[in-house]
Amino acid sequence: LGGRKVVREGFKFAERWFLANGGWGSVSRESVGSVTGELDLEKLSLKDLKETVAPSGIVDDRRMVELFCGAARASSSGGGAQYEASVSFGSEGTGPGQFQSVGRVAVHGEGSEQVVAAADYKGCRVNVFNVRSGEPVRSVGSKGDGPGQFQYPVGVAFNQRGEMYVSDWEHDRISVFDASGSYVRSFGEKGGGEGQFVGPLGLAFTAGGELVVADSGNHRVQVLREDGTF
Repeated sequence: LGGRKVVREGFKFAERWFLANGGWGSVSRESVGSVTGELDLEKLSLKDLKETVAPSGIVDDRRMVELFCGAARASSSGGGAQYEASVSFGSEGTGPGQFQSVGRVAVHGEGSEQVVAAADYKGCRVNVFNVRSGEPVRSVGSKGDGPGQFQYPVGVAFNQRGEMYVSDWEHDRISVFDASGSYVRSFGEKGGGEGQFVGPLGLAFTAGGELVVADSGNHRVQVLREDGTF
């Protein structure tokens, strides 16, 4: 329905309607879907999707992935460039190499040994694939509160030795697994002090081996040693 500006304004109206009616506590997904379904969201740009649609929370994860992929294809084709995926990783489900919802990803290694890890935050695990073949290598973690378990894994990063660090938004901690996927240790707890977190999200390592953590609930970025200390 309508051009890009009309669709954008229509979506903002739908978001205001959703909030005015009590949000998810009062409004069913079917009702929200019937409202947003009248809007041709495919016409929106990547900027619109990132700044307006995604933060609203009223479009489900699967639909957001479809919209982002479509906008990315439109953006690349508009510049005259054409891209095709050489390898596709995973599918929807709960089996080996499948996802319920894909979060952050990280890559480690080179050549035929290169792997990509992807956090499945609804499945409470991290799937690891061989980059060259696309085949699943291992699955790490399970739902729970014990060592090596997750409630909401989001961020993933590898250090130079191939150890995998996974942030758990719900547990306010970071778990570490060795190159074979075995649990090694965890660090962090809920709080605002040094080495404490409130909803840790993205992870990355610096060239010097320091761990960078997006500490979302504390509105800061922490830079830690590999063991989680300052």
